[in-house]
Amino acid sequence: MADELKGQLGCCMTRALKCVRQHIASKKRDLPFQSDILTRLLDHNPCKKVKDVLYFSTKRMPPYYRYCLTATRRNQTVEMVSWQKCVRKLYGKYDKEANARKRAIHAFREEISCSPKMCAAREAVAGQRCKGCDKKAKLAVDHDEIPFAQILDEFLEQEQRKLSETILDYTSKPHLLKSRALASKWVKWHDERAVLIGLCRTCNSSKGSGGYRHKV
Repeated sequence: MADELKGQLGCCMTRALKCVRQHIASKKRDLPFQSDILTRLLDHNPCKKVKDVLYFSTKRMPPYYRYCLTATRRNQTVEMVSWQKCVRKLYGKYDKEANARKRAIHAFREEISCSPKMCAAREAVAGQRCKGCDKKAKLAVDHDEIPFAQILDEFLEQEQRKLSETILDYTSKPHLLKSRALASKWVKWHDERAVLIGLCRTCNSSKGSGGYRHKV
């Protein structure tokens, strides 16, 4: 069954990702649709099996209200589907530990998203020009001098913790740190070290972490 699905999607994961992305994009948003490809792909979901699907749809989902692929079961429960993870699992490219690290990084980012320093920075950059290209645009708050990844690595080193071993609260949307004491320490650590600037979407994307890579 896996080989048959691979034959339909492509000989490599890159082609399969493109194929599934185009397949989903061809469907009208907010409207239900049937898909044999997606139904079979769900059998390779590395997180949880989604069975008895009545139909799929792409619609805005909390907490960010971006368009996501959803599967509605016959009992009318709705599940968000990470089809990219299903494709990676199908082609043997899914890394459970790497996924745990990615989720943890996202949780640490969420914890500081409304910190005092981040809130002050958002107010400060509103209506200003991009620090990268000097264009007038909607700006995102970004870390300057010390990348976010480095600030987090140094915090984890001090706390003697690993990203992949960080316990998250999966009942919250988005996921946060399970330990509120750790979250409080992290917010304080971040705000004492972060230098924040406003960048447009293009400059923010191209800047990234300035070549810095997570150590743990």
